[in-house]
Amino acid sequence: MSTLYRARYLVPVTRGVMEDGALLVAGGQIVDLGSFQELTAAHPRAAVVDFGDDSLLLPPLANAHTHLELTHFPDWLRRSRECGDPENFVDWILRVIRVKRAVAQERLGESLRAGIRACLAAGTGAVGDILSWLPGREVYRNAPLYGRLYLETLGLDPGRNRQMLRLLGHISEECLAGRLRLGLAPHSPYNLSSEYLEDIFRYARRHRLPLTTHVAESDAEVQFLREGRGPIAERLYPYVGWTDMLPAPAEVGPIAYLQQRDGLVADNLLVHGVHVDAADCRAIAGAAASVVLCPRSNQRLGVGVAPVADYVAAGVNLALGTDSLASNESLSVWDELAFARQAYGSALSPETLLRMATCNGAKALGLGAEMGCLEPRYGAHFQVLRMATIPPRGELMDYLVSPGRTQEVRALFLAGRDAHFSLDSGQEVC
Repeated sequence: MSTLYRARYLVPVTRGVMEDGALLVAGGQIVDLGSFQELTAAHPRAAVVDFGDDSLLLPPLANAHTHLELTHFPDWLRRSRECGDPENFVDWILRVIRVKRAVAQERLGESLRAGIRACLAAGTGAVGDILSWLPGREVYRNAPLYGRLYLETLGLDPGRNRQMLRLLGHISEECLAGRLRLGLAPHSPYNLSSEYLEDIFRYARRHRLPLTTHVAESDAEVQFLREGRGPIAERLYPYVGWTDMLPAPAEVGPIAYLQQRDGLVADNLLVHGVHVDAADCRAIAGAAASVVLCPRSNQRLGVGVAPVADYVAAGVNLALGTDSLASNESLSVWDELAFARQAYGSALSPETLLRMATCNGAKALGLGAEMGCLEPRYGAHFQVLRMATIPPRGELMDYLVSPGRTQEVRALFLAGRDAHFSLDSGQEVC
């Protein structure tokens, strides 16, 4: 049984916009796309779902970096009665540690479920989610999202690190959490020993596990690696009891630090990448690694703006992520797109931004042949917007990267099925 899904505008991303377009779907895959009139004539027996003349159909968005277990962080923060905003990046890290330590682990499951629902409601079909609460992978068992679930680790103690890597290796043998491939998340160069970082990279390479690493997010990180001092050494390390394990200065920046430890590789998804130069960008491109930009989080934490022109010039695959609600206002990639349009200005065109949120993000998450564009033999993954105002075809790209698109998401289909999902009942809901 095949179905034709018709919309006023069809946006395949990898080819031009189609007006009065349609998508032919069968068996959970895209069979064809084109004008509604032509496809109706060619497939007269196909069922027809017409979303109306105010509708727009395009691929799902990919949230390539987030921490969904922290979705309830704003509530936890209010209950903690901490006042004021953090003054800098390390202040923020210390606040996250304090607040999260006070949360009972069983509440993390509720928070993770809420995060998954928020992603689906905002038209997101794939995530690169980082999980520190390892039992939380069970929450994904019935979730319709695609992507990768990265198991987080950090630390400096050799004995604990060996024990943790054995545990992560055992869990990674499960391969999948629902539809998400399991991987490893060595958190960042500043909170893992160089030996542990090398062990993780070696293990991932041997077992073909995907990786993700926060890197070059703040100037504090750069100072710590180059000089072995600054707020990370002077405030974070004493707070977590690492004063006696302070490493010697690496005397290099974050990207070179990863490269020296064989961690600058194609399947290590780099996150933030704010404090990099043109040479770093060329090194990332040479390794065929992807970078996830999180502009709203960067702005809120005051860490700077990523040099997107250098990334584009080097040919780096750029994706978008929301990070968590500990440093952002929503989990909507539509909201991230609209902010990125303002933050990066003319350095990134609307077309480039949309690709970052769709096909580039899918590629970064290992889904480049499955999701991110509308093409025959791809999965039947798409979302439908109900446009509040209908722009002319020539202004559609500007419309898509303007504020307000989150509220227009009408439907999300993954593998040809409505992805509005109840995690509690395990049943699809309309």
